Parts: sequence; C-alpha cells; structure tokens
Amino acid sequence: VKHEVTSQNFKGYGGLPAAVKSVPAKLPQVAPVDATRATECRQTAEKIDALVEARLESVQQSPNPLADDHTFVRRAFLDMTGAIPNLMQVNAYASSRQGRKEETLIDGLLNSYGYVSHSYNYWASILRLNDRQEHLPATSYRDWVKEQLRINRSYQAWVYEMLTAEGKLWDNPAAGYTLRDAGMPLVHVDNTVRVFLGTQIGCAQCHDHPFDDWTQKKFYELAAFTSGVNTRDSKGSPAFGNGDPIERLKQEGKQIDPESRLEGSMDQMLQANLFRVSVDAKRKLKLPEDYAYSDGKPNEVVAPHVLWGEVPAGARKLSPREQYAAWLTSSDNSLFAKTIANRLWKRVMGVGLIEPVDNICDDSPCQNPELLEFLTQEMIRLKFDQKEFLRTLYYTRTYRRGCGDFDPSMQEFYNYPGPRLRRMTAEQIWDSILTIAIYNPFSYELPDNQLLRDAVNLDMATVTWSQAEQVAAKYDQTLGPMARLKIMSGSGYRSQILARSSELPSPLPADHFLRKFGQGDRESI
Repeated sequence: VKHEVTSQNFKGYGGLPAAVKSVPAKLPQVAPVDATRATECRQTAEKIDALVEARLESVQQSPNPLADDHTFVRRAFLDMTGAIPNLMQVNAYASSRQGRKEETLIDGLLNSYGYVSHSYNYWASILRLNDRQEHLPATSYRDWVKEQLRINRSYQAWVYEMLTAEGKLWDNPAAGYTLRDAGMPLVHVDNTVRVFLGTQIGCAQCHDHPFDDWTQKKFYELAAFTSGVNTRDSKGSPAFGNGDPIERLKQEGKQIDPESRLEGSMDQMLQANLFRVSVDAKRKLKLPEDYAYSDGKPNEVVAPHVLWGEVPAGARKLSPREQYAAWLTSSDNSLFAKTIANRLWKRVMGVGLIEPVDNICDDSPCQNPELLEFLTQEMIRLKFDQKEFLRTLYYTRTYRRGCGDFDPSMQEFYNYPGPRLRRMTAEQIWDSILTIAIYNPFSYELPDNQLLRDAVNLDMATVTWSQAEQVAAKYDQTLGPMARLKIMSGSGYRSQILARSSELPSPLPADHFLRKFGQGDRESI
C-alpha cells in the first residue's frame, strides 16, 4: 500500500530544505484596497464594460460567456499574485456560495504579498532592475521599488522621486533610477520618455525623426533640463578634495607593499562610493558639433523646453530637473496618465488599446478611443493609485469572461470579448511550480539598505588604504556574493534556490530555468 508523504516529511533526493517546509510565519504587511470604495469601483467597472460591449456590438461580435469558477480562480491568482492557487484555495472558491465572491477574491489577492512580488516582476522588466549596476550593489534600489508597491504609493509620486533623487544609492535608493543609465545622459532621457510617456524619441538624438514631430533640436531642449546631472564624482566634487582618491590610494598601497593591487571587492567598494547623483547647475547642454539643421548652430547652448504643453506653474521657480519631473508627471501631461492606463489595461487584458504601449504617436491607431480616454481620466481621478485602478479592471465583466484567442501579428484590433489568452510568463511558471512543491517561497531575507550603508559607505576624500581594506572585508563577510549565497542556500535544493522569482538574483545566469523560459537579461526595456 502506498502512503502519501507530505512535503514536510519528504526525505527523497536528499530532502527539501527545512526553510521551505512550513508556511511563512510572517510576511510584510501590504497596503489594502479601500473597502469603502467597492461600490464606486463596481460602478466604474460597469462603465468600462459598457464601452467594451458597445464596441463589440459595432463590429457585430458577441462577448464571451463568463468563465467558470475553476478557470476564474486560476486566472485571478496568476494575474494578481503571479502563481496558481493551491488545491485548497481552488476548492474554497469553487464551493463558496458567498455573494460577489469574485470581488472578495480580487480584494484579498490585491492585499497579499504575492501582489507585491508579481507587480515587482512587471516593473523590473520595464525599469531593467538588477542587483548590480557597473560597480554598484543595486539591491537598495530593487528593495525601494518593492516598497513603493507594498505601501501602494501613488505612481505619480514615486516616478517624481526617481526623476529628482540625488545622492549615493544607499543614502537615497530612488537615485538608482538615474544611476541605471550612469554616464549616458541622452540615452537616459530617451528611456525616461519611452517608459513614462509611452513614446520613442531616441532617433532624434542624432537627427530629426523621419515620421514624427520630434526634431533633434526638440530632443536637446528636453535633455537640457537634466544636462547638469552627474552620476559619478570627479574633479571638483567633495570626493576629490585630496585629489583623485583612487590614484591616491594606489600610491598609498604601493608604499605599504610594492606588490599590492587595487582589485576585487576593495576596488568595487571604492568605485561604488564614487557613483553619486549630483547636479551642476552651471553646466549647459550644447548642440552637437556636427549639427546640420537651420534652427540652430553647432555647439550652440540649448535652453530647456518641454516637448508639449508647459511646465506647471508651481514648479517654474524650481531647478530645471525638478521642472522636468513636474512636467512629466503632471496630470495635465497628455501622455503620462494615458501611458500608464494603457500599460495596465494590457497587463490585465493582454492587449493594449494602443500597441506598442511604449510607442504612442499622434496618429497611433486606437482600438477604442473613448475607452482609453475614460481610463486616462479614471487614473487621474484616482490620483494615480495603481492598485485601485487595477482593482476596477479586475471587477469588470470583461475580465471575468472566457479568454479570446488573438494573434498580435495580425494587423487588426482585438475587441476584448474577454481577456486575451496568453502564455504564462517565465516568472509565473517558476512561481507556480513552487506553489505545488513547497509551502514557503519567501523563506529568506537579505540584508536591508541600512546594513548595506553601514558596510560600504566611505568618505572618499579621507579614506585610507587600511580603511578600504576593512570595508572590503566587512562587505565580503556580510553582503558580498558568497555571503548572499550562504543566506539563500538555506532554501537551496539541487543547485536551485526555492524562492519566488522576485527574490532571486538578477540577472540570472543564461542557463537558469527563468531565462530559458523567457525572462529577459534586464538590459532592454
């Protein structure tokens, strides 16, 4: 007679690690949806459904029937938490006779830490989040993004902070956004417009756009707002108060030991301390020396100017960088709210109302202009509350319907008879396997930002060779790759770390399961 063996008692193949055999004792508390807004959310969802169904009727297409309980509960868990439900959760939902049980399920999933984990994976691909940027240990920035999602901070507010943050990464983790493109200021402007305004102006860095209204002059006028931003300390900064600190330390090391080398963790920590977002208000941007258009001259100083509209009145006396951030994130900016509304609609329904979601032009075909305008205004009304906006979309009948098949390579619109049928992402597959295999996919916690700061922060103007050696040794012992691996190994099994994809190192090796199944290398948006 064969007996079932629970995973807690499983001893085969060397046995699962103890850390994953019990449900999490405690997970970070997540900002809940507003229980008092359920009726409001429901009414807004009905307006969205009306706009979708009117479009379906106009093209003589019927909406799909509502999905059955088993299909819907699986979809909801995958879309909101990134992993399938377990058997008990499926049976509990399917057997429930509670009224509006789908809304109760949606609210519960949005209130879970799985929502934070899955949302982080979504934004990590867009923001190109990884553990190391150049010489920088960038886990502080990763953790900061998770925190914005956990507390459900206004999208408008956290984007503004990323665009204006200054300092070292461990002093101000939001500076990680600018440091991600360290040394590439014009590329950074292009990436920012693409991510947050849903349009691509990059080719105007070199020449007038052949199809759009973006001229090279306009690109440089926008870039002029951030032309004074430095991402690395150099001559004239406090770190160079006693000359070039790297060269000074090399000479000091040679005096102590002629065979000494500035390398390994010691070199990385010193270099990391030179990466800092600061602003030189006196530095101006000039047109390229080969500028060839009649609206400017080569090497001409460029005055800051926004691409459309104007800088909000309340920001006009602020620094150019703050003016730029205020304009970009303003509710009056025609593309800021529209872009995030279109992105999140695609996240829920599988196809954007405008595709591609990061290349919106004045003449971009839109499947349902009235619906997109409604969603845009709803995002503004909700004060850029991503969770409440998503909650509204999940409340719709459109989301609860059976999936529709759609080939995005076809030059036609998807009319949303239900969400588009999609392949699971690499992260969803991995996290779903963990749902089947273990009880605790959040079984370890890496050192936080304060520990990082205490371990690596140096005054580069006064640091000595001996101090640098001590900091490097402390970093290796507490936060270095081997130290992190030791922490994670408590959740290891057969050379795999049994943890949610959001908690794994990034980028992962090319031969890891996640990369094989489609996770990007976090180098492109």
